[in-house]
Amino acid sequence: MSKDVEWGAMYGEGDIVCTCDNCGEEFRYPFEDTQIDYREAQQASEDEGWTSCIVSGAWHDFCCEECRNQYIKNNT
Repeated sequence: MSKDVEWGAMYGEGDIVCTCDNCGEEFRYPFEDTQIDYREAQQASEDEGWTSCIVSGAWHDFCCEECRNQYIKNNT
């Protein structure tokens, strides 16, 4: 899975960063007060057209269906 937390300069704030496993594009979801909500971030990324799926037993994130299809074609 390609979601990481990048902490900001202020205590308790930052971004959940989702990176496309095919092209490297990033989606950032900000959080405050150390309230890291991956479910909310996942929903926000899906609202922007991102998708997640299991490929070869591991979760992967993709910015679009085309990247997902290309990654599956090249890695299975």
